[in-house]
Amino acid sequence: MSGTIWNGFTRLDDAHTLSWETSGWASLQRMALVVNWHLTGQDTDLLGRLAVPLPPRADLAELDAVRGRVGWPLVEAVLPGLAIRCDAYAVLDGVQVSLTKGLRRAAGTIVAPAGSCLNLQSDAPAVATPNLSAVLGSDDAGLVAVLVQSEAPTVPLATAKLTNSDQIVVTIHAAGAAMVPGMPASADSEIEMPLSTLIP
Repeated sequence: MSGTIWNGFTRLDDAHTLSWETSGWASLQRMALVVNWHLTGQDTDLLGRLAVPLPPRADLAELDAVRGRVGWPLVEAVLPGLAIRCDAYAVLDGVQVSLTKGLRRAAGTIVAPAGSCLNLQSDAPAVATPNLSAVLGSDDAGLVAVLVQSEAPTVPLATAKLTNSDQIVVTIHAAGAAMVPGMPASADSEIEMPLSTLIP
């Protein structure tokens, strides 16, 4: 790690580096600490802006203007121990996330070109994945992201929710499970956990 809270960079792991620079003018305009950040690494080049109110409160942070590319190595760094490895990447455009306590909101799109995924716990061959896209939005319960095949946007593959009470709910629909090696595809499956599991 090098620099200060205002400007600097840090290595997140052996492959990824996060740099940041505080925008003084934007901070004055918003009466908040506004930081432009840039995340780079293997197959990843992502940047955006983070606004935290003064005095700092993580539960009132806003993330916006997020754009760029995310590679699978970053997914493995954030979620170690995954049983699936993919060669695809995702492109983010205009992503906005508001983490106001009790009111989670999001907007923007994420697109992933065709690729393939391998189940590391199985001898099965890699399974091809189609062009995918996710639309971020919100409902009365919180933040919602719906993953679909770009050529079939009305058939949900998976739905991820961050509720206003900070529960993460991921539903793998039958159409999505059919694309994952070794995953039962007869019905929807759901995983629920508190946000604190990922972000203490």
